[in-house]
Amino acid sequence: MNRILSGLQNTFVRIILTLSLVAIAFLLSAVFGYGNSFQAQAEPLTPEATQYQVNSKDSPFRENEQEKVNLLFQENKQPQTASKSTQEIGEAISKPAKTVKQNIESAAGNVREKLNLDQPLYPGTES
Repeated sequence: MNRILSGLQNTFVRIILTLSLVAIAFLLSAVFGYGNSFQAQAEPLTPEATQYQVNSKDSPFRENEQEKVNLLFQENKQPQTASKSTQEIGEAISKPAKTVKQNIESAAGNVREKLNLDQPLYPGTES
């Protein structure tokens, strides 16, 4: 009976070690990322290959898509005026920030006045 139990324990230990080594190998391959690092980064050398590039000058796809993009840009280039309710909401949101800014500026003015920060430095303290 002891032989059977020790044999099962040895088998379980081997299985656990094997699975953990496989898991470590997968994690290391994911960490070092061998996925897209081998993608070609060279410019095409033949005229046929340049036609398949979307951003190239000779591409047949560029004209249609680029014209659409240019038209959308021209249409949306002019800024639109906000509606009255949007302007009211914007003013309501910015009003607390303006008052906080004014309070901070007045507090900074009081500190500057009380500490005489506007006075020139005494020449003897300069190094």
